[in-house]
Amino acid sequence: MSYIFKTLCQDETDDRRFGICDNIPHQRAYIDSLDGRKWIAVIQNDARQSVTFTALDNCIEFNKVNGKKESRCEGILTYGETIIFIEAKERKGDAQTWAKIADKQLRNSITLIEAKINLDLFPIKKAAITNKLQNGAKEKHSVRIKKFYEETGYILRINNRIIVD
Repeated sequence: MSYIFKTLCQDETDDRRFGICDNIPHQRAYIDSLDGRKWIAVIQNDARQSVTFTALDNCIEFNKVNGKKESRCEGILTYGETIIFIEAKERKGDAQTWAKIADKQLRNSITLIEAKINLDLFPIKKAAITNKLQNGAKEKHSVRIKKFYEETGYILRINNRIIVD
């Protein structure tokens, strides 16, 4: 996807474990392998595949008709035949509230990207909601996960860790 997006919005790694960071206000999210305290999403890459992270929020511009910015997720991980849209939260409290907001941002990002790019070269389509402060149990979100897949065709995971498989 590097030919599609600005390379200044992308990071690559084959590290076994790394994180997505979004700790600088009004700057794009990025990957980091050194300081786990900054990670808002943990990526486990045991096979050490080459992974590209493309930041969307604060990097790729999508505007509404009125000129205001579209809501979008942190970014996209791509490797092999897989694409994963990622929305990371750092919120305590009611899981349904933060998961609902993240779900909406993921859906909007998927719609925006698919309107511009044919993603057929990625037959494995996933989306992830992570929350550094809460590990979302699958049981709490089973209805949301099922509905997300039925409506988008993307497999949704809600957890604090993303596994590159």
